[in-house]
Amino acid sequence: MSTKNEVIKKLREDIAEYSKRSYMRHLVSGTGGNISVKVPDSALVLITPTGISLAEIEPDMNLLVDFEGNILENPLGFNPSKETSFHLVVYRIRPDVGAVAHLHPPYATAFSNKGETLPLLTINSRIALKDVPCIECALPGSRELCDFVKEGIMKFKSVNAFLMKEHGILTLGPDLKSAFYTADLVEDTAKIALFTEILEVSKKG
Repeated sequence: MSTKNEVIKKLREDIAEYSKRSYMRHLVSGTGGNISVKVPDSALVLITPTGISLAEIEPDMNLLVDFEGNILENPLGFNPSKETSFHLVVYRIRPDVGAVAHLHPPYATAFSNKGETLPLLTINSRIALKDVPCIECALPGSRELCDFVKEGIMKFKSVNAFLMKEHGILTLGPDLKSAFYTADLVEDTAKIALFTEILEVSKKG
């Protein structure tokens, strides 16, 4: 049986892997986005640091915090993501969630600017996503944004993907792999929705 330290070490490695994969899949750019994972059977969370590109995340860069946001382990002395507060809100409200990804994929972010629920125009998206509502806009890292996320999570308790108006997306899953692939599907679904709108407009023209 793995010790807690061994579990945390593996989760640090997993965050680094899925951070890089998110960047390579163009789900985020620059130093945007943040990813977290809950340590199983605990009130502990590992989260990416602020100001570092997800393309460059290494295992020891990730910080260990408790549900109140207190930093417990910080091997390389980075500051935690400015969005740590809303990650922790998700874990407190949804005990079934084991990982959270907040990313800025271009098609989904463009669609978020409409402030509407994402159209699910494929059978696969309807089965897998069921609903992708939109959370209101507020400044990154603000208490207001955290409150908007909290409202969305409480209102849509079985939803695992949200658009964040003028900002990006938020995806939840039992583990990092699930949160990552949900984000990937949301972006692909948004791309299809936008292309469908373009085709409809060109047909009318």
